[in-house]
Amino acid sequence: MLPIFSSTNSPRPTPKTFLSWLITTRLVRIIVISFITFSSIFSFTHLFRGLYFGKSKILRPISRTYDTNQISPLSEMSNLYRFSKMHSKASKLFTDSLYPYYYRAERTPESDDITVATFVSQQGFDDLIRLAETWQGPVSAVLHVPTETLDDKDPRIENILSTYNDLYKRNAILKQYVDIHLLTGPVSVSNVTILPRPTNFHLNIARFFARSEFVLFLDQDTWPTQRTRKILRKHKEILLQNDILVLPTFVFTELSTSHTSHDFPRSIEELTKLVKRKYMGLKDNGWSLNKGPTSYENWLKKKIYNVSDYEIHYQPNFVVRRGRDIPWCTERFDNFENSKAACLFQMYISGSELWVIPEAFLIEYHYNRHSYLLKPIESKWEKTIKDRMYTKFFREACIHYAKILDSMGEWNTQKANHVKQQCARIITNWGLGIIDGITFDGIIVL
Repeated sequence: MLPIFSSTNSPRPTPKTFLSWLITTRLVRIIVISFITFSSIFSFTHLFRGLYFGKSKILRPISRTYDTNQISPLSEMSNLYRFSKMHSKASKLFTDSLYPYYYRAERTPESDDITVATFVSQQGFDDLIRLAETWQGPVSAVLHVPTETLDDKDPRIENILSTYNDLYKRNAILKQYVDIHLLTGPVSVSNVTILPRPTNFHLNIARFFARSEFVLFLDQDTWPTQRTRKILRKHKEILLQNDILVLPTFVFTELSTSHTSHDFPRSIEELTKLVKRKYMGLKDNGWSLNKGPTSYENWLKKKIYNVSDYEIHYQPNFVVRRGRDIPWCTERFDNFENSKAACLFQMYISGSELWVIPEAFLIEYHYNRHSYLLKPIESKWEKTIKDRMYTKFFREACIHYAKILDSMGEWNTQKANHVKQQCARIITNWGLGIIDGITFDGIIVL
């Protein structure tokens, strides 16, 4: 018995005396000392960890799909979600009905090879075979089949695919080299009978699913010579710098078709003879023969040269890297004329140089020059709207890429020269304070 409770004559215990007794108890003393010790160690551990190791790490690190056997969550995404993000400007009528590698080539291309990105219609079976036989290399083609519904059992789809099945069985070149990505669905909600025409949406798909590092954007009815692919591969160092290789395109004139037919020239010597006789000419859309930015005079010098007279409507056939820093083409235009010019404009003002190769050339040939498919009839009102859309795009692209170059600290480098040259007036007049410190000929945007 403790003294304070041993005598009946002792005073009645108070809270203060009771607390004093608890403190003196050995058990309570041990508990208090343990708590203080644990708190001190816990606080010191967290302080030391924060100062020495920095931020706390994830308890269970995220598995990387490239060094494990686990399946990435991205692989579980449907094509609908993938393409709605990739092609945000395109109609869902297209992205809902896209089937990549519907026909997959048997031969896997080398990584540094050049894939032709092209568009093929249901009437273009023979053209695709001819392209594959001439190119003798990888081809990524988009086949767009217009249908009244999105049902893949539509009779039109079945008939066209059965034709392609027969082609693949009978033609070894197609089986070896050509990947076909099927796109179904109506071209127009109001008129499903309209035959599709190539746009940047189609070429973006062909480019994305190409299986080599470099891609050739090739117009319809345009054929490479047999040595073109080998020549282009010799200049891949230019492409690795994110620059662009331009291929001159020659076309037969009305004079040649009215007198006699000519075979495709196979050498520069044969080609230049036909040009001298005015049977052929270097074609740049929007310019007279031999007068466009590609420059026939410079091409005759047989040396690689830079396109010095670039203009926003310039749209040659060209080769670029499939990915990296090369922009994807805008998909807002439904006609190939503005689409391809806008595509090249994006690449040009983002910093890519244009280099023309004199050793290789392409031949454009139309079987029916008066076909409405080659020259679709447009009203004056439709043409006006499309021209204004391209003007709006031109201004928007100038601001967009100027801002990117400035934010990346590359505004005072050579990479920004093209956007400065092409967009000086647009940027200096498009509001004040958008990009601080940009100078054009002494004009400073405050």
